[in-house]
Amino acid sequence: MFSVRDTMLALLAALSAAGCIYPPTTQPPPDAHEQVVIPLPYDLAWDAVNHVIAQNALRIQATDSNAGIIETVGPRFTLHDADCGRIKSVVGTYPAEPEMNASTVYTFGVHPRGPEASVVQVLATFNSPVKVPLRPTTDVDCISHGIQESNLLRQVLAQAKQTHRPTFNKPPNSEAAASPPENSEPNHPASRSTIERSNETPPSTSGFSMGGTHHLLEHSNLPDLPPSPAP
Repeated sequence: MFSVRDTMLALLAALSAAGCIYPPTTQPPPDAHEQVVIPLPYDLAWDAVNHVIAQNALRIQATDSNAGIIETVGPRFTLHDADCGRIKSVVGTYPAEPEMNASTVYTFGVHPRGPEASVVQVLATFNSPVKVPLRPTTDVDCISHGIQESNLLRQVLAQAKQTHRPTFNKPPNSEAAASPPENSEPNHPASRSTIERSNETPPSTSGFSMGGTHHLLEHSNLPDLPPSPAP
């Protein structure tokens, strides 16, 4: 018959074999999946990255424009996005599934590369509690497959093609107002002074006398006026 000690040892062995977790074996994604160079100066690259963050409904929890860092929180990730290790139990070995309260953090880095280009980097941090049969829940830092980082960088590249500085166009009639009319004569002689013309007789007074005994009207074809009535 088994002693109590043997029974306890057998129980401990069964518990140890009942469940354990193996850490992730996936290698971190290469730099080519985490960063890209875009043909925009730093300020426009910063705007393009913020547009992509808003487009994906990522929640910004920290930002530093001087250091070029934006930290965002994303939705729950899946096994498609990261490797959280494997669980061994009495039924076999299977991938550790992220829990509903798993966390996703995307850290964007924007750094100038010369006056007209910038480097944009996306780092993903996946963390999830993992439930192991007959063991306490364990927090696991999962290794990214680089899929979400590549998707975000592709969106940054597409947005960079649409990002530019605002341009201000002149009103369509501004040039016409600034230039003289085609039929104008820029070299016409200057008008004579009114002082020089003050002694000329206006055309409208031609035929009139300002004094003297000669006739006021010189037109012979005008009818005679009726005589003035007697006083």
